[in-house]
Amino acid sequence: MKIRHIISLFAALLMSQLALAKMPFSNDIFGKLESTLDYCARLDPPSAAKYQEKKKAAVKDVPEEELAQARKTKEYKTSYEEFTDELSKMPKEEVTSACAAALESKN
Repeated sequence: MKIRHIISLFAALLMSQLALAKMPFSNDIFGKLESTLDYCARLDPPSAAKYQEKKKAAVKDVPEEELAQARKTKEYKTSYEEFTDELSKMPKEEVTSACAAALESKN
């Protein structure tokens, strides 16, 4: 159940619609967010495009250059790797279920 809450939180963050053309969250959260969606895409290849759409929607107003810079930061890289490791330790069925729920989330 914990994983469902974690992934739901990131799904909610994904869909936040901030008007500013700046990163809507810290590099740490950005790394966790992309890690989660990339991991979900690997677990559910038929839905991979939907996870990519969620990633794009989360940062739709952020210039590509700013995204590239954020992805180069230590905070992003550390969070991405650590969160991927944590997800890989969780039961695959639970993560898959939580990922599917995140896709259905309108937030």
